[in-house]
Amino acid sequence: AANHAESLFPHVAAASIVAKVERDRTIEELKREYGDFGSGYPSDPKTRRFIQQLASQRRELPPIVRRSWKTLDKLAHLG
Repeated sequence: AANHAESLFPHVAAASIVAKVERDRTIEELKREYGDFGSGYPSDPKTRRFIQQLASQRRELPPIVRRSWKTLDKLAHLG
């Protein structure tokens, strides 16, 4: 993988845009099913609150939650 490939290769930049748009579309579909969980990124406070709320209610995590996410372990212990 080349560093700064998006700025060096237009096709890489285009693929990145397509991937982002597709991710955003998928996130919106998932929100209709699971509720508003934010962006899904570990730095997003809304996403973190979503996980904390599930943990505090001792509810099962939905399959969309990445189990290998280090932040998940931290948040689960706070719940």
